[in-house]
Amino acid sequence: MYISLYDLGLFFLFTVIIIGGVYLIAVLHRLLGLLVYIKEIVHIHNSDISETLTLLPKTLVNVSELAVSLKRAVDQTGNAVGVLQSDLTDTVDDLRDGLETVSLYAKIITEVFKSVFFK
Repeated sequence: MYISLYDLGLFFLFTVIIIGGVYLIAVLHRLLGLLVYIKEIVHIHNSDISETLTLLPKTLVNVSELAVSLKRAVDQTGNAVGVLQSDLTDTVDDLRDGLETVSLYAKIITEVFKSVFFK
């Protein structure tokens, strides 16, 4: 008695179908268990979820107001930094001019002392 290639192919086909079916049943069983677990969690925390959903519009309004306020604060800070930078630049320029003037006066006084005391 010989097994034909047709019978061997049908055997492999049915074996693959049976293994795939068992695997599919196992996956669906785990998925059902997961859905039952999620349902229990949602049932336990139903009041918390409802409270969160009722507070969500107020929270979104507060976040929007906070974003606008933060933008204003950043703009004001940017303006203040710009003014501070220009004031600092002016102060450094004035200080440099003052130091140049003092150094010029010091050179003049030094030359005067040299001419008066060393002759």
